Amino acid sequence: MIPKVTYGARVRGLLEYLWGPGKVEEHVNPHLVAGYDDVSLLAPGRHDRDGERWSLDELAARLDAPQIAAGERGVAQYVWQCSLSLPAHEGQLDDATWGRIAGRFVQEMGFAGDAERAGCRWIAVRHGLSAKGNDHVHLVVTLATEDGAPVWLRQDKRRSQQVADLLEDEFHLGKWTPGRAGATKRPELTRPEVERARRVDQAPDRELLRRQVRAALAGATSEAEWVARMKGAGLLVAARTAATDGDQVVGYAVALRPAGAGTPRWYAGRSLDGDLSLPQIRKRWPDTPPPAAQWKAADSAESPTLRGADRMAVWRSSAAALEAISGRLASVAPGSPQWPAAARASAELLARVAAVTEPSGRGPVTRAADALARAAAPPRRAPAPAASTIAAELGRVADALMVTGGARDSGEAAVLLAVVVQAARLVVALAELRAAEQQAHAAGAAARAAAHLMPLLAQGAAHVERDVPSPRVGQGEPDAARARARVDPAVDQQTQR
Repeated sequence: MIPKVTYGARVRGLLEYLWGPGKVEEHVNPHLVAGYDDVSLLAPGRHDRDGERWSLDELAARLDAPQIAAGERGVAQYVWQCSLSLPAHEGQLDDATWGRIAGRFVQEMGFAGDAERAGCRWIAVRHGLSAKGNDHVHLVVTLATEDGAPVWLRQDKRRSQQVADLLEDEFHLGKWTPGRAGATKRPELTRPEVERARRVDQAPDRELLRRQVRAALAGATSEAEWVARMKGAGLLVAARTAATDGDQVVGYAVALRPAGAGTPRWYAGRSLDGDLSLPQIRKRWPDTPPPAAQWKAADSAESPTLRGADRMAVWRSSAAALEAISGRLASVAPGSPQWPAAARASAELLARVAAVTEPSGRGPVTRAADALARAAAPPRRAPAPAASTIAAELGRVADALMVTGGARDSGEAAVLLAVVVQAARLVVALAELRAAEQQAHAAGAAARAAAHLMPLLAQGAAHVERDVPSPRVGQGEPDAARARARVDPAVDQQTQR
């Protein structure tokens, strides 16, 4: 459950918005589900004249009364509004459940008062799903008690996060937000981004860029190589230099190439995801950061073009490598120093698999990669993770997948499906490890990633075992050999036997 707090100075204006059509006509059937008094007494009626407009005067007056009584002592921004929303994948609750959640939330936030202090007036409004498909409820509280005393808040946004954690457990809701537990935060999509993507029927630019930047990191051994890979993926890349030293890169931005004469929409790394800011990424390579000239001069990472048989050989080797790695990951003890690097490498590997299998940025693998990245998000101000042999092996698999491209026919797609199946098993192992570490939000995000892949795992495992023919591996072809060498040699030999 995600709380979002805002403040205002006009109750009537907020009520007009909540009972109005919304920004994209998403407010259908607005109604009260809870309040400081009986809902049937508080609920506004409709105008008799046309039946389309709501009579909000009485409700606004009720909510405003304590603030009017407070007079000059009152809080200027006295309208406290908090939306409580569920991720779209969690479905919808009924009015009664939302009413109980709202009542408990107000109580835990201290707005309901107690034996020694009068409470505030409040209501909980529910209407249709948000533009992003989230079921939610709006809480409106006036920051003055029934006896006219002003209510001054301190760290209420942090407290709202803590209360959301408490109510998730109490009402058996999922935990999907690692940022609440101290991990790097992911900026949310804005409404214009969502609407723009919906109009053109594609994934939002920010999501596409997030996946491409993360996929470029998979297996990269230096900052220059990472930059070259982003350019090789077709991204526009710009370096931000220090104001006092124009030769020192301190940040970056990326954009998709616009169609025709369009203008690129640039996103800073930190606006894609908290762990994709340049300072976080540079923890991987503690040497001196490259100057701006190297960023500009970085060539696109060109990949050899493999023939069909060679691509299938690489995919089979990759699937075998992932199967072995999943087995090793399942044996990693909770709290092991290998965990942070292995988790990060797994998220990047899945981003690479998504780039190969779903270049449009839409589909279950992409959604799983997005969720797994949150499960692997490092704590803020965390040091660079310790070296991990598992992470190194995952990097080699990601390198191999980078040179294959996507499947070109149904036969290749069947072989590539084996990679997806093994990636799904890797995600399941990560989810189990996160749960064993008692990291509830990270475990929830990992479990969500696994849920996206479960149908593919069930379908693909049987399909691969039954229908996929053994690949015909070309002999003496340097490009194919070079690609297969990026996978663990021992695993590759075992596959060929």
